[in-house]
Amino acid sequence: MGNEKQRVALTSVIAAVFLTIIKIVAGVATGSLGILSEAAHSALDLGAAIVTYFAVRMSDKPADREHNYGHGKIESFSALIETALLLVTCGWIIYEAFERLFLGETVSIDKVGVTWGTGIMVLSIFINISRARALKKTAKKYGSQALEADALHFDSDVWSSLVVIGGLVCVGIGEYFNLNFLSYGDPIAALGVSVLVIAVSVKLGKRTIDVLLDTAPKGMVNEILNAVNSVNGVLDVDNVRIRPSGAHYFIDLGVGINRNESHRVVHSIVHDIRQKITVQIPNSDIVISTFPVDISGAEDREAYHVVKRIVDRFPVCTNIHNIFVYEVSGKKHIAIHLEIRENLSLKASHRLSHEIEDMIRNSIDNVEAASVNFEYVPQKCISARDVTQERRDMVNDIESLIRSSSSGIDCHDIRIYSQGEKYTVFLHCEFNDSSYEVEKTEAVIKSLCNILKISIKQIESVHIHVEPVDNNQEE
Repeated sequence: MGNEKQRVALTSVIAAVFLTIIKIVAGVATGSLGILSEAAHSALDLGAAIVTYFAVRMSDKPADREHNYGHGKIESFSALIETALLLVTCGWIIYEAFERLFLGETVSIDKVGVTWGTGIMVLSIFINISRARALKKTAKKYGSQALEADALHFDSDVWSSLVVIGGLVCVGIGEYFNLNFLSYGDPIAALGVSVLVIAVSVKLGKRTIDVLLDTAPKGMVNEILNAVNSVNGVLDVDNVRIRPSGAHYFIDLGVGINRNESHRVVHSIVHDIRQKITVQIPNSDIVISTFPVDISGAEDREAYHVVKRIVDRFPVCTNIHNIFVYEVSGKKHIAIHLEIRENLSLKASHRLSHEIEDMIRNSIDNVEAASVNFEYVPQKCISARDVTQERRDMVNDIESLIRSSSSGIDCHDIRIYSQGEKYTVFLHCEFNDSSYEVEKTEAVIKSLCNILKISIKQIESVHIHVEPVDNNQEE
């Protein structure tokens, strides 16, 4: 990115040097005050181009200890300087125009001078158009205010060169036909161009000052609010702040999330928010702070969330198997079954259970008692062998048992894995009745597992994936 911006800026410096030299030579040779004014204009453009080049080089430096937000504002400062130079140039042109209009100072140039002067100005126009296009394209691509201001300089050169050509032509025609009033065409056109350049310069200057004063771009706050509010789990958005710096935006915001959500859920919500904002506003550095939001009602659900959040704080706990909340005389009694990854001693498990129970009582109102039971579930990879093809007899028995147990269930994709003398079975079951709820489905699965393990003694465990008959069509 930086190399392209610097290359375009450096090329503009070279072009400005060339234009300044040829205009000075042409102005001195022809005696044209218009061309000499253009030479002064190009000299100012050269200064602006040099400022732009060094500004672009410095703005691409990464953030450091002294400049935590990077160096992007150097581009805005550079653009402000260039805008001031443009206004100075317009002041020069207006001054010269008024002198010619009201003080009677006219230009007398011979035919050779008109021809050479016009040729130099035409060449200048082609170079300026080429540089302005390249600068605008790169400025738009990288959001560079410095390059945008430089493009405006070269654009103004095009118009002022046209004015000079018009003035030279008018002077030449006036000299040839002895029409003195045509000598005023040059200053009148110059005034019009100056007003146009001033208007554009003021507009660019205002945008630049807005960036330097950390003014949030118009409509960007609403874009951020819409993006954040579209993320599931966001309950409130507060204190959105935007700090533009060159082509980058530093965005800070606070997000309200249910205070009972676990830190894993909060992390996921923050990740989704960051992705949404980045899609809307590329080149943004986003800092998101979260604050808890109390949700009234749904007390049982709130208790479940609080328990999950507490358990998530203990790495040894891998899963909450069950949570039971009993309401007795206005007081809550909570029982929890937890899976743990380590085979803790009785003393260690007792200490852990008391720690969790105390945190639950301190976090949930009206809890009279909390009980925690642990189940050791070792996390390991079981070495097994696929014997599905070898045990086609067992596959047929499984299909037969499931068909006979329920007329509304069909099984497929049966896999049998061997661990020594014991077998583990994986299969898919299609339910004809897709209105089954989770509780009823779980009861049917449990019944099927028991039937298979009782009927085929070698089966140690069964894992069933359920789906409706029309599952593929829905997808």
